Amino acid sequence: MKTKIPLFAGNVCLDSAFYLRKMRILSILLVAGLLLSSFSARSQGNAMARPRQSTPVPLELNSQKGGMIHVALGAYTPTGFWRQRYGNVLDIQTGYTWINGAHLFGFEGGAMYTNQVKDLGSVLNFLLTPEGEILSNDGSYSSLRVEMRGWQLGAHIGQRYPLNALGSAKSSWFWKLKGGVMQHKLAFMSSGGVPMLASPYTYGMDELQRGGFVGEEIGFLHLGRVAPHFQLSILAFQGWMQPIRGYNFSLGGIQTEAKLNFAWGIRGTWILPLLQEKSAIRFYY
Repeated sequence: MKTKIPLFAGNVCLDSAFYLRKMRILSILLVAGLLLSSFSARSQGNAMARPRQSTPVPLELNSQKGGMIHVALGAYTPTGFWRQRYGNVLDIQTGYTWINGAHLFGFEGGAMYTNQVKDLGSVLNFLLTPEGEILSNDGSYSSLRVEMRGWQLGAHIGQRYPLNALGSAKSSWFWKLKGGVMQHKLAFMSSGGVPMLASPYTYGMDELQRGGFVGEEIGFLHLGRVAPHFQLSILAFQGWMQPIRGYNFSLGGIQTEAKLNFAWGIRGTWILPLLQEKSAIRFYY
């Protein structure tokens, strides 16, 4: 007598073989994953055990390339025509300098300011009463503050020299030659009520001048392995200034004579270096 085998029995056998193969593959993958995890953990442990080496900053003067962002604060003592009109002048500058070994190229600009204005009587004499006061339209005395405000914008080239025989850029002295355009004028701030102390009438008194200048700077530059990075310098400039407004109330006519403005001073500069050595760029503060 023949026994009939149900059709689903073959399917059960086929499914069992399929699941067995699947379990073997999963087991192999699990073992491989455990081995890889163990190897990765051991590698990370070795990496953590080894001390990290800091990236060296190029300290040889001839190997440095890149740039410097700088912000400076200084003061000028005027000479020439400036000495007759102004006292000490505050100087605030910012700029960028490219470094190629010992050579320096860059640009800078900034503002000049002082509240030490001399001989104001010659500027305001047509407004002053016999008592030396300024009257407003309502008959009261008007308060007045006068300041000098100006700016400089230019470019520079220079050279630096290491202070030791090893050629280290950590400490060096430098010189720069500069050239550009500058401007300055008187600024009037009154309590109001005097039309002649408001624009456009102040254009005839503010002595606006603009012209070219050349400058010289010499100083000490420090670029160490860590901050701060700075420079200290002595500087001077000579400006050939041309009157811009034309008519001047104090002169009662048109001002056409150019003025020579000279000044010398000191400056402290904070530096953010962005240097590279060969093809690797390294930023540090």
